[in-house]
Amino acid sequence: MKTAKSADSLKRGIAKVLRLWNDQEYALALQQVNSLLEQWPNTPYLLVMRADLTQLQDVEEGEPTLGDARGDLELAVILDEECISAWIELGYCQFVHEDDAVAAIKNFREAIRLSRKFLKDALIGQAKALLELERDAEAMTCLAEAYTLTAKRDDKRRGAEILEELRHLRHAR
Repeated sequence: MKTAKSADSLKRGIAKVLRLWNDQEYALALQQVNSLLEQWPNTPYLLVMRADLTQLQDVEEGEPTLGDARGDLELAVILDEECISAWIELGYCQFVHEDDAVAAIKNFREAIRLSRKFLKDALIGQAKALLELERDAEAMTCLAEAYTLTAKRDDKRRGAEILEELRHLRHAR
């Protein structure tokens, strides 16, 4: 089990990668990500970072290739099917580097589906917290937005739950 100390180490390592990345020191950032992956193998966030940095490299003999980047992204979505950034980056990899718009669309569609799901959950949670604070108008706005997202995806069960929350709000106050 990882300790809080090792989690802090991961956090510092990621911060270092991001500083190097912002300074356009891509090779050094990639080295740092590889070092982090030795300590935290199969971490989807790190795999996505490595894939992104690999795509920014001028490929030389023995260095990671675009195929390696795609492999990292595919592994990231296998390890965490809800890793939105992995789905997005896999879509871009297929679209930009492989000129495969059809495959890219499937991955972008999955990222959009997951984004909607998480946004709906966050909006409903926020609405419940706002209701507890008797901030009904804000809660209703959150629920209405969540319902709109649900209606777009034809999720009838979830939409019915949201409508019930709206009815409850209207009658409770």
